[in-house]
Amino acid sequence: MESKENRSIEQQIRKLLLTVLPVMCAIILMLIVMLITVNGQYTSVLQTANTAADFNQEFKTMLDSGMYNHVILPRSEASAEQLPTGVLDDAEAVLRRLELTTSLPDNRWRIRSMLDMCANLRSYMDEIALEESYDNRMELLERNIRGETGLTRLIESYMHAFIDDEVREMARLQEQLTGQVTAVIIIVGAGVLVLTIAMIWYSVRVTRRITEPIGALSKKVQQFGEGHLVAEPVSTNITELQTLDSGFDEMARRVDALMEKQIQNQQSLHRAELELLQAQINPHFLYNTLDSIAILAESGRSEDVVDMVTSLSTFFRNSLSKGEDIISLAAECTQVTSYLEIQQIRYSDILRYRIDIPDTLLDCRVPKLILQPLVENALYHGIKNRRGMGTITVTGECDGDDMVLRVSDNGAGMDAEQVRILQAGIYEDRHTGLGLVNVHKRIRLYCGEPYGLFFESEAGKGSTVSIRLPQKRTQAKEETLP
Repeated sequence: MESKENRSIEQQIRKLLLTVLPVMCAIILMLIVMLITVNGQYTSVLQTANTAADFNQEFKTMLDSGMYNHVILPRSEASAEQLPTGVLDDAEAVLRRLELTTSLPDNRWRIRSMLDMCANLRSYMDEIALEESYDNRMELLERNIRGETGLTRLIESYMHAFIDDEVREMARLQEQLTGQVTAVIIIVGAGVLVLTIAMIWYSVRVTRRITEPIGALSKKVQQFGEGHLVAEPVSTNITELQTLDSGFDEMARRVDALMEKQIQNQQSLHRAELELLQAQINPHFLYNTLDSIAILAESGRSEDVVDMVTSLSTFFRNSLSKGEDIISLAAECTQVTSYLEIQQIRYSDILRYRIDIPDTLLDCRVPKLILQPLVENALYHGIKNRRGMGTITVTGECDGDDMVLRVSDNGAGMDAEQVRILQAGIYEDRHTGLGLVNVHKRIRLYCGEPYGLFFESEAGKGSTVSIRLPQKRTQAKEETLP
């Protein structure tokens, strides 16, 4: 049964390492000990065989040659001191060293026999040194030392047998080493396979313990990003992931509270901005309109007075919109129509207007007071700055899931640099003095980043302000005010 004890990721990895490393170290240590042992034996035998081979090649030649040179020399009192005893001393030293290194009983016996032969050689060498007769010396040399029955040949044959046995021992050790290496490879391979399977199994368990909660936490984050607050904790026994999950839940609760507060603040800001815009429009517009009504009344143009008062009443009644910030496009069109009717009476000599909005768009929802500031801007900064009659046109069309409203005039227009400055001022939230920043900001706040105002103009030919909005429709088509 899987333990539910909480562990950190570091503890999980440490447990995996503590499980695998001791076994791996034990296998490697066993392999090293076995190889070192057999390799040491093999090296010792190889060195013994090499030493014996060097001894066998040099001893007979050097001793026979040395004794022959000694025999042919004239006798003197120093003849005994001229014997090649150094060769014999070196041979005895090599034989004693071989006796210590060889592990074969027969070869130990051969070494002891060759040492005895070296002692006899020493006696024969002394006898030759004392012999005055050249012929007798040569006879003793051939019979006892270098001849067919001489001790150097016998020692040579013993050394050949010694080397043969050592070579056979080397072959046996090599076969043993090969067998042990094969066995070790099999054992290590089996051990590595078992450990690999165990590591994969344990790694999969540890990985699943880590990745499944991470996946759940990622899904939780994704759901939160989509606006769904998930309060259910992620099931895990990894302490870091528990800390992340609890921290994310706390952060999500705080973010949700902040978002709710931000929404309330934005709504308050929208209402304040709209009220500020209306406060900027109404007094100045009302003053100019009443002044125009007074002038018309004095001139006896009673029908124009009635039309202007009716349009003014409709304009302010629509401005109230039952306190709503989002109204139908039909209501917005009624609002801007009332405004244009009033301004056409005031500027009948220079202003004409046309509103051409498809009926399919009239039930779409739009922020209140987005057309009137653009129409006012077209009148005061376009039409009035040119000579002769001018026309303001309000149109609309579908563009995929969006709609585009356009307010165009054939007034004074602007050059490319003025358009660039105006567009930059709108997007960078700089005051332009034309009341357009407020409209652009409210569209962005209500509808999002891709939407807002866009400008086209040509000096002397007029300007067009486009409004891009999403097509959001009302449940039932609103009634427009007369």
